[in-house]
Amino acid sequence: MPEPSDANKRQKPEDAAPAFSDTISNFAVEETLRFEAGGRLAVVLGKLDGRDCVLELKQRAALADPRALEDALPKLKLTLTNHSGAEYSYYAATDPTTGATYDLEAVWPAPERLVQRKRPAEICVVEETAEAYDRVVRPFAEAQAAKIGWIDAVCALEKERERNLHACDAFVVNVDTKWSTHGPFDADRATWRGADWTRDLYLLAISKDASLKSMRDLRGPDGAGLCRAMRAALLRCAADVYGVPATKLRVFFHYQPQFYRLHAHCTRAEHTNPGCECDRAHLLTTVAANLDLAPDYYARAPLTYKLRLGEKLHGLLSAGA
Repeated sequence: MPEPSDANKRQKPEDAAPAFSDTISNFAVEETLRFEAGGRLAVVLGKLDGRDCVLELKQRAALADPRALEDALPKLKLTLTNHSGAEYSYYAATDPTTGATYDLEAVWPAPERLVQRKRPAEICVVEETAEAYDRVVRPFAEAQAAKIGWIDAVCALEKERERNLHACDAFVVNVDTKWSTHGPFDADRATWRGADWTRDLYLLAISKDASLKSMRDLRGPDGAGLCRAMRAALLRCAADVYGVPATKLRVFFHYQPQFYRLHAHCTRAEHTNPGCECDRAHLLTTVAANLDLAPDYYARAPLTYKLRLGEKLHGLLSAGA
């Protein structure tokens, strides 16, 4: 494999550089994790500068099989469309030989948990009791939370500042990096209101309190108040910045969350994207009402969710059963 060009040499993700410049020539394929719908969705695991990198490609013009995709990767011409300021970057990619075009998401360096989540796997349903949470899940969540120091930089507006829509003592509201169709962040924000791409609206409210790892840690009036404040801020930002009214939106927590710092999602109600299912999404209005009824509701309530067979948390829960 050729040495990466100066333009493609990568620094640490905290240097806020995207994974690639204009080609993927320095990406070493290890395994195609998923190749679905005739190649219209593919996830490829490989190495970039010696560290794991995951590419997720949504195909606009399908190639025939995984080998054809792997052979085409070094030839893709890339245009950076978005970058999270950390490990997520997004591109419009074209294969000049076949004309195949892609929406490409690069995660680099890719954490082990993400690689596992991208692999095809059997799904099982878990009912987590309060006892199982205290004995198994809480230590797991605390260990995972220790690995996400970048969240503090986001909450302090040291990272992703261009994505920030609101900040207060308790939390920040940012444009989620999953909103890959968002317009240019250096444009006048007045041009964002009512834009066609607001159909993909995806906002995130992130707690500044590191002791709040998930909704399991919410208690009583303070927890209910935080839920209501986060929801109000998300809806206000959606309306004021993008012109999307509250009647078009859902605001929810994930459980289990993708990362262990309390954060709320705000998406368009007509989008049934992964994560809005009843066994993962918990509406903030419902969470607040439950805390009003019982201050320690989320310390005691059983919570049901899906896990992938073989992922670390599933293994821990199975071993502790």
